[in-house]
Amino acid sequence: MQDYLHKTTCRVCGGTNLIKVLDLGSTPPANAYLKEENLGAPETSFPLALYFCRTCSLAHLLDVVNPEILFKDYHFLTGASSPSVAHFKKYADDVVLPLITSPDDLVIDIGGNDGVLLSFVKDYARVLNVDPADNLALISEGKGVPFYTAFFTSQTADELIAKYGPAKVVVANNVFAHTDPIRDVFKGVAKLIGENGVFVFEVHWNKHLIEEGAFDQIYHEHLCFYSLHAAKYLVEAMGMKVFDVEIVPTQGQSLRVYAGKNKIEKISVKDILDLEREVGLTDEKTFIAFGEKVSGNREKLRTLLLDLKAQGKRIVGYGAPAKGNTLLNYYGIGPDILEYLTDTTPLKQGLYSPGQHIPIVSPEKLLTNTPDYILLLAWNFKDAILEKEKSLLEKGVKFIVTVPNVEVIGNR
Repeated sequence: MQDYLHKTTCRVCGGTNLIKVLDLGSTPPANAYLKEENLGAPETSFPLALYFCRTCSLAHLLDVVNPEILFKDYHFLTGASSPSVAHFKKYADDVVLPLITSPDDLVIDIGGNDGVLLSFVKDYARVLNVDPADNLALISEGKGVPFYTAFFTSQTADELIAKYGPAKVVVANNVFAHTDPIRDVFKGVAKLIGENGVFVFEVHWNKHLIEEGAFDQIYHEHLCFYSLHAAKYLVEAMGMKVFDVEIVPTQGQSLRVYAGKNKIEKISVKDILDLEREVGLTDEKTFIAFGEKVSGNREKLRTLLLDLKAQGKRIVGYGAPAKGNTLLNYYGIGPDILEYLTDTTPLKQGLYSPGQHIPIVSPEKLLTNTPDYILLLAWNFKDAILEKEKSLLEKGVKFIVTVPNVEVIGNR
């Protein structure tokens, strides 16, 4: 496969009735962090633009970067984020464990990262983490979670069934945004769960993307931004049925979708579908307005940051998530504005952000090299971060939030 492909059809329905709603220019992959010795080398950038499908209501990218470039050496660790660990502990308790009826049941996590979710399940059933990032294998296995290195496809499903048997539960959380081609993945899941298994997946809800202006969720790894309309279309195309759905606070707001065969549909499915129509998630005008809001926020934040720098204020970034790099690159915010980024992920510390080349350090530096302002790039954990950093707020440090609107938090 070449470095990237530009597609002309919707990856969910195969249609061609598409419209571009936001163009973020050409940027390097959001997880392509750099070592210091590589700062002078050219960086590869790819087009980053969002399209809306008028047929199935999927919002997605048409420019698909080779997954070998994006995922083989992955720097995001679920276990490095305490809110994520707490989320997956609750997920295991509330969702997965009630579906298990025997220690022989098999639970498979597609794109299970470092194995956090399955670490809370392994004492109750057989577990398997299927993930392409082979640098995470030892971390997952260190948690007692077996690791199967693969990009999940329908062929992978055949291999897993032959080796382990069918799955009682298949989970996939925040991975189907990344996946292309997606229809083959759902075909594989349908094989894995057979007639009696359950498939549970979480996807970032594009209602949150649109209403909150959370455009920084758009980067090359995130190919799809789902509505329930689009997810239901995909599930049914592969012979399964959406029988339940919940809204959960992951990534701002996510859909937790339950699918299977021979299941009775709950009223929640109709309720969410009705809501999506009411708020315009099936209307291209909604997405065009979203693009205009993103452009307006860009000017507001740049004006604020440049005014603060002109006043001699010191500014840093809190968190170095992939979505933060979309914001930094589209807004043109570099080390001339942000002195450093903090991140709790050890794999990122000592590296530099792609595109803008801002150094990434341990959060401990906030105590020894305290700034005046902190740009909150990990906005999806805003409440937890503000609670954790009370002492900084008490010292007079102010936090700048960008989603849903540009806002300064702190004593003025």
